Amino acid sequence: MRFSVRRFEDLESLPPAWSGLRRQLAAVGLFGDPAWYELLMRGVFDPADRWAVYTVEDAASGRPLLLTPLRHGRNDPAARGAWVIGSMSHPENYAEAGFAFDPALEQPEDAAAALFLQLRRGDPVLGGIRFDLIRLWPMTDHTELGDILKLALLQAGLRFQVYANSFNRYETTTGQRYDDYFAQRSANLRYSARRRRRALEKTGGLALDLVRGGDGLERAIGDYISVAGASWKAPSSMISEDILMAIRLAAARGALRLGLLRLHGKPVAAQFWIVSAGIAHCARLAYDEGHKAAAPGVVLTDFMIAQLLDVDQVGAIDFGVGAEDYKRGWMKEDRYYFGLLAFNPDTWRGRWHALRHIGGQPLKRWLMAVRDSAAPPVKRRLKALLGAVRR
Repeated sequence: MRFSVRRFEDLESLPPAWSGLRRQLAAVGLFGDPAWYELLMRGVFDPADRWAVYTVEDAASGRPLLLTPLRHGRNDPAARGAWVIGSMSHPENYAEAGFAFDPALEQPEDAAAALFLQLRRGDPVLGGIRFDLIRLWPMTDHTELGDILKLALLQAGLRFQVYANSFNRYETTTGQRYDDYFAQRSANLRYSARRRRRALEKTGGLALDLVRGGDGLERAIGDYISVAGASWKAPSSMISEDILMAIRLAAARGALRLGLLRLHGKPVAAQFWIVSAGIAHCARLAYDEGHKAAAPGVVLTDFMIAQLLDVDQVGAIDFGVGAEDYKRGWMKEDRYYFGLLAFNPDTWRGRWHALRHIGGQPLKRWLMAVRDSAAPPVKRRLKALLGAVRR
C-alpha cells in the first residue's frame, strides 16, 4: 500500500471523510476536544509551540488510515535547544497519546511509519518543519499503541528510548455501586471514613456540595481557591492558570465535578474531578491544614466517590499521577505510563541527543559503579561528571 500524508491546521479543517477517525479521537471525551488542545497550548506548553493535525491515507483510494494531532516546538527539558515534535498530551496523563487508526488496517505501524518518514524528510506538504526529536506519550504498559509506535519509529529509521513517565492508582468500577465498593475497602478506612463524618456532623455545621457548573460555579471556584491557599500545597499546583481554565472548560462540557466540604459556611476541603468518557479523574484535592485533625479530605473523598459511582455510574476511577500511600486505601489497581523519545539521525542535535540518552547509558552505569566504590575526594569529582553526562 502506498501512503499519502497531509497536514491540517486544526480538526475543523478536515474533510468529511475523516469524521469516523475524528469520532475515534474524540472517544476520550474532554481530552480529545479541540478546546482541550487549545487549553494545553495556552496553559501548559511553551507559547512559541504550534500544533497541527496530521493524516495518512491510502494514496490510491483516499481511504483515511491515521489521524493524530502533534505539536512542534523547542522547549523540551530533555533536549534543550532541539526541535521536538510531540504528542498533544497533558503532563498528568489523563488519556493516552492521541492516535486514531482505521480499525480495519492490518498493519497500522506502516501508516505511522509513513508519517514519521515524511516528517523526517521535511516534506513541504507537512509545513516543511524539521525536528531533532519525537516525543510520544503517554502509553500504559502492555498496550497495543505502544507496540505500534515502536515498530513505526524503527521502520522510519529512528532510534528511540523508552522512558518511565509516571505511576497511577486507579480502579475498574464497571457496574459497581458505592455500597459494594466501600465494603471492599479495608476495615481501617471504612471505620475512619464513617467516624470522621459522624464527628463533623455532630458539629451541626457540615455541608457537602458537588458543583457541575451553572450559577454556583464562580462561588465554588472561589471556595476552591480559598482551600488551596490554606492547604500545604504550593499555590502554583492548585490554582495556576491552566487549572482554572480546565475547571471552567470541564464545566462548559458537562465534565466538571467540583466537590466542597464546608464547616459552618467555611470551605475546608475541595476536590476537582473530571468525568470524561465514563472515567472519573481526580485532578486536584486539598484541605485546610487548620482542620487536618478532623480529616475533612477523607470525608470529602468518600462523598465524591459515592456520587461518582451512584450518580455518574463511572466505569473507572483514576486517582491521578503519583504513588502517595493514602491512594492505596481508595484504589486497588495501579499502572505505569511510559513514553517514547526518538532521535533524528539526519540532524546533529538528533545525533547528539541520541548519544546522550541511548549511547550514554553504559557510560552512566559505569560512572555510577566507580563512584560508589571511590574514595570521597574522587567520589565528588565523579558525581560532578555524572551530573554533566545526565544533562
